[in-house]
Amino acid sequence: MKKIIFYFSATGNSLYTALEIAKALGDTEVVSMAKVGMNYSCNSEMIGFVFPTYSWGLPNMVSDFLKSGNFNKNAYFFSVVTCGGTIGSSLADVNDILKEKGVRLHYGSKLSFLSNYILMVDIKTDKVAKRLQKADRNLAVIIQDIKSRKENRIKGGPSILKMIHKRSAANQKSLDKNYNVSMSCTGCGVCASVCPAKNIEIIDGKVTFTHNCEQCLACVHWCPKNAINYKDITQDKQRYHHPKIKL
Repeated sequence: MKKIIFYFSATGNSLYTALEIAKALGDTEVVSMAKVGMNYSCNSEMIGFVFPTYSWGLPNMVSDFLKSGNFNKNAYFFSVVTCGGTIGSSLADVNDILKEKGVRLHYGSKLSFLSNYILMVDIKTDKVAKRLQKADRNLAVIIQDIKSRKENRIKGGPSILKMIHKRSAANQKSLDKNYNVSMSCTGCGVCASVCPAKNIEIIDGKVTFTHNCEQCLACVHWCPKNAINYKDITQDKQRYHHPKIKL
């Protein structure tokens, strides 16, 4: 393919973004980082990376994918980071990794949706539609920038946020020990199918976590019975996934 977009997504915001950009560009493949795995080789002339920010930095899987990938050094590189607020050092981190490969990030932008990290926030149902409409307007501008191969300066985030992200990323894999599954679980396997890290197995009809967690909360948001929760924090909170993204 002449153009390709790699994405990582849990609740669908980043997948939706990648699909909309691809539709506008035409002749563009949309590829899941989780599915293609590490050491991927890409010779496309335009290469994009779309993903959410986690703790103001790169999700572990995104960082690993970028570090292990082999990319066309003559390509135009862009990245869009979906978020509920600030993206910290996410774009700068992408640029730093690419520079180690002898290339650079030509264009980067954040795209705000709404904060769906329900370990810390309550999702306001009445605000979802307006936030999505605003995201679409901003995405239209980003798409035009990418189509014209615009270049911009990639800025780094505050050092304190970079420090917080480093500590958070180091502990993510084992955080699944804090998940619990209620009796309302039917063993349907939706959680296992949406987990980008393949961290969930259904054994004898029961959800089992394998300690390779990305803390993306896809399992929490997509469970049709709201049976998966984190400690005692999420039981009464509104779940979310992008309304135009289906299982």
